[in-house]
This record gives sequence, structure tokens and C-alpha cells, in this order.
Amino acid sequence: MLIENYMTILRITIRTFQNQDHAEMFLLMSEKIAEEASKTVLKFNVKIIQSPTQKNQVTSVWEYDDEKHMREVRKYLSKNNSIPNSLAPKEIVYLGEIKVSKLSKAS
Repeated sequence: MLIENYMTILRITIRTFQNQDHAEMFLLMSEKIAEEASKTVLKFNVKIIQSPTQKNQVTSVWEYDDEKHMREVRKYLSKNNSIPNSLAPKEIVYLGEIKVSKLSKAS
């Protein structure tokens, strides 16, 4: 399936925490928020990974239908975010519209 010039927005955030314990605390809280969000009607499409070599680094990849959907999800997350400010990771964010995406099935 090939998608061209589709309005989907991709937001990638790389968080580097002070240590592995802070990263794992963030992962636990993210899992809790994801479980709670699954009970809402709001659509969530996120993948969160932890670097196998830098255990204090966590990357999240969010996919949104459009800007309105992104605002709704981010509003929900900010209202339901229980992540303490003391974790204060360094963040790098990449944001853009998906121009080409290819999904293929293995034979």
C-alpha cells in the first residue's frame, strides 16, 4: 500500500533521561497512560521504544490523522500526565507531514 501526500502527521520525540531508572519510570507511566487512554473514544497511534545500548534514552513515535487530531491527543495527554517534572529529560522533537509511506507484507 503506497500513500502519497496524505495529511498524516508524524511526531518523533527522543528523550534522554539522567539515568536508566528515570527512563524506566517514564516507560511505566507511559504504559499506564496508554491503558487509561484505551478506555476513551480518542484514537491513539504511538510506539515507544527504549534504546538497547543507551537505556536512559526513550523514543516515542506518534502518528496523527491531522492537526485537529494532534491537538486533541496532546490536550488529553497534558491533562492526564502524571509524569513528575523532576524527571526533566532532554528532548528532541521532529514533526512533519507524511509524504510517502509504504507498507508491504512479507511473502
